[in-house]
Amino acid sequence: MKLFNHRKFYDKDSLSLDEIGDNPIDFFKKWFKEAEKSDQIIESNAMTVSTVDLSNKPSSRVVLLKEIKDNSLIFFTNYKSRKGKAIDENPNICASFYWAPLERQVIFKGIGKKTSDKYSDIYFKSRPFSSQAGAIVSNQSQIISSYEDLLIKYDKFLNENKNSNLNRPNHWGGIELVVQEIEFWQGRENRLHNRVISNLREGKWEHNILSP
Repeated sequence: MKLFNHRKFYDKDSLSLDEIGDNPIDFFKKWFKEAEKSDQIIESNAMTVSTVDLSNKPSSRVVLLKEIKDNSLIFFTNYKSRKGKAIDENPNICASFYWAPLERQVIFKGIGKKTSDKYSDIYFKSRPFSSQAGAIVSNQSQIISSYEDLLIKYDKFLNENKNSNLNRPNHWGGIELVVQEIEFWQGRENRLHNRVISNLREGKWEHNILSP
């Protein structure tokens, strides 16, 4: 199936080096807020996280960003999942956002590390009871006999614990991506897109323009 004629004309906005400012995280927050305001973007906090395991095999999946800190991004996962194990083995990870209606992409590279138990506990308690139960019941990334059996297991757990205060399992918690590099991409005419890359070197951000 050839897709040679699948083309889109990009003309919504532009991006210059001067717009980034001293801290590209602040500029990312500006773009993120604009994505949140767009009626065409369902989940502005959906990001693709890519990892590489000890066999040098890459994997990518979409997760939900839960906090933007001064120099890091935080999401949550089962530490025994495929991505959890990969991050434990090789903490170099990449996270990317693509907001098609705004013709924008942002790519982060950095080091992944577990958040503190206290931080993970606070977020776990903020989740709906049904989501807490799902995190406990699901052995993420493990082969299961059938989806129906998983639902039976889940319903049984809910019935047995419906009046309980659930505790976060030790194998579930936050991952903090400590950012070392950010690339901003803005679609432009004739595929001459704007690309600005920011690298953190010795505590200071350096910005450069990349050819599309």
